Amino acid sequence: MSAEKRAHRYAVLSGKGGVGKTLIAANVAAALSSAGVRTALFDADLGLANVDVILGLNPALTLPDLLRGHCTLDQVLVRAPGGFDLVPAGSGILEGTHMTAAMAENLESLIRDLDQRYDAVLFDVGAGIGEVVVFFARMADTVLLVVTPEPTSLTDAYATIKVLAQRYGLRDFSLIVNQAGSTRPEQTAAEIAGRLRGVTSRFLAAGGRTPVRLELAGVIPTDPAVLRAVGRQQLLVEADPEAPATRSIFRIAGALHPMAPAAPVLLR
Repeated sequence: MSAEKRAHRYAVLSGKGGVGKTLIAANVAAALSSAGVRTALFDADLGLANVDVILGLNPALTLPDLLRGHCTLDQVLVRAPGGFDLVPAGSGILEGTHMTAAMAENLESLIRDLDQRYDAVLFDVGAGIGEVVVFFARMADTVLLVVTPEPTSLTDAYATIKVLAQRYGLRDFSLIVNQAGSTRPEQTAAEIAGRLRGVTSRFLAAGGRTPVRLELAGVIPTDPAVLRAVGRQQLLVEADPEAPATRSIFRIAGALHPMAPAAPVLLR
């Protein structure tokens, strides 16, 4: 990591799809931006990108155009409704599912450019643990792992942690528990974090290896406002600024960055 001042990088990932990772990434980016944090959201799901879709955007140029040298970064960047800048990736770019040395070099150069422009850069990474996911996880300062209470989500989350820890030396992870119920979401999240900590300490710290640290970054309750926002292709703070899920997003942003507000700020 360079000693010079640069953006803080967050990789938002999940072991499986369908856990709300992209929605969380976009809404956290909006929450950070509302506090004056210069924020970029990098759609890093290079195979099935959809940040632009959930925000109702239709970018003329996307990441593949930039990587092929057909345009500049300024031409690709899109100002999103939440006040942050989006690097759209485009959907169905099959070549993006394979990380070549040339692609890695180009992406690293692009990320360094973003570092000079922003205070925070979020990578919305695809589900699973493929080459692209590993690349962005290793480029991040903070790895945010989105899970739900579903057994398959927890199993895949542990598998993701195991691969990143044992093969690539990542030892610090922050958990965001989504869809945690509507009655006692904090208790549900604490139980899930405790369960994952127990498994990782039992199986990933053997042989004198450095323990894996799992921090609970936040919890998002089950909330009908989320489905309404998705259906309208809106951010939560646009669709329902008073919703429990919206307030939870802002608490997560406040925990991630010292400049972020702990309560929703209405978009202008």
